[in-house]
Amino acid sequence: MLRYAIIGLVLSVWTTFGQICTDANIKTVARIVFGEARGEPMRGQLAVAYTIVNRKNHQAYPNTINDVVYQKRTNGREYQYDTLHMTAHTQAWNDAQRRNTQEYKNAIKASGDALCNRQRDPTRCATDYCAFDPCRSTRSNKWWRATNKLKIGNHYFVCRVAASG
Repeated sequence: MLRYAIIGLVLSVWTTFGQICTDANIKTVARIVFGEARGEPMRGQLAVAYTIVNRKNHQAYPNTINDVVYQKRTNGREYQYDTLHMTAHTQAWNDAQRRNTQEYKNAIKASGDALCNRQRDPTRCATDYCAFDPCRSTRSNKWWRATNKLKIGNHYFVCRVAASG
C-alpha cells in the first residue's frame, strides 16, 4: 500500500513540475526573476520564481505559466509583473542574455530550480510579493486572506487563502 502511495506522490509531483519544466517556461520565468529580483540573494530569486509556480497552481490565477506571467491588471493595460512594461528592464534583460551575464545565469538557475522542483519553495506557498509592506499585494481583501507573511531579501511574500464568510 505504501508503495502505491509513493508512486502516486511521484506521479503527482511529475504532473505538476514535469509539464512546466521546459526551456521556454524557464526563460519566461527568468525574465520576471531578472526584472523583479535581480541583485537579490538566490533564495529571494527562487522565491519570486516560485510565486509564478504557486499562481499557476492557485484557483485565483490562470493555470499555465505563460498565462500567469502575461496576465494583465484589471485596467487591462499593464501586466501584473511591472518589469514587463518597463522598457529599461527589457533592454537590460536582452543585454544580459546576449552577454550571458552572471545576473542572467542566476535568473535562469532560480527559474529552473523552481519550475523543475530542484529546490524547495522557500515561501511554502506564496503567490504575491512586494518590495515594501504593507502594500496591496501583501494585504488581505474581501476575497482572499494574506497568510504566512515572510521577508526574503528585500521582498515580503504572502500566501493567499479564500476569505471565509
